[in-house]
Amino acid sequence: MERAAGVLGARLRPAPDAAPAATPFNAMFSDARVASLQHERHALEQFDLYLYDVMTAPHLKGQIVFEYGTLLRAVQSWDGLRVLDVGTGRSTFPRWMSSRGALVTTFDLAAPAELSAAGFQTRVDRAVARRAGVVRAVAGSMLTLPFADASFDLVTSLSVVEHLDTEFPERTYVPPDEQQRRLGRVLDEMVRVTARGGRLYITSECCDYDRATTDTWRGAYYYREGPPLSAAWPVRDVPRLFYDGLIARECALVGDVGFQPDDIARSDYWTCRGPYFGGFCVLARKGRLS
Repeated sequence: MERAAGVLGARLRPAPDAAPAATPFNAMFSDARVASLQHERHALEQFDLYLYDVMTAPHLKGQIVFEYGTLLRAVQSWDGLRVLDVGTGRSTFPRWMSSRGALVTTFDLAAPAELSAAGFQTRVDRAVARRAGVVRAVAGSMLTLPFADASFDLVTSLSVVEHLDTEFPERTYVPPDEQQRRLGRVLDEMVRVTARGGRLYITSECCDYDRATTDTWRGAYYYREGPPLSAAWPVRDVPRLFYDGLIARECALVGDVGFQPDDIARSDYWTCRGPYFGGFCVLARKGRLS
């Protein structure tokens, strides 16, 4: 068991030229961090049209580069890695992981919140996906993951948990206190299905609701009726809910925490959603560090 954990740690530790000091794995989105991930952006954009689009689209301002690229910095080898991606939606990133040798399971709602893309891009991406290998798709609720304990070496969830503000399939609004309670259940489940020594990588959205007045993604909210601004965690709650929350669940954060709530006041930390909206990433290892 100890030897297996050591091998897993070698796969998942940051590469020698990507030390935590140079690449904060628990940090807020910023233009500078996007600029530091151009090697990772280039590796992803060559895979298919979907990844090319989200890696290069000016209107996304590099947010997906930040989310996916930070994870690439943390994984030294994908070969044989058992990966669960929670809330995949339309993303082809799990196919990219599979093409690098990972054994990938995707998990989504039985009736997806997002419609599949259509047209030329989808036809090309499906052809690439067949070459990339097999991705197992499973459906259900992330509040109760249908997997045995310690089933995966890496559990990922990329810009999904902010949508705990919506009850499916009714698409009704979920109040903030209940959102936080459900997040706790989701973290419990993600930790449970992660093998000891394995990693959890989560990205999500944050907002200073006292100052934000508009959101360019308002039309993409999943609930039908509710407050004008949502789908992001209050920026000052992020350390307690995510970083402290995972430590309380017997996990150890990888590297230092670079997330500083006051950075949300700086325009170079704003995502494409607009002023006072940010994004952040979380990387933790299951089990206390000795």
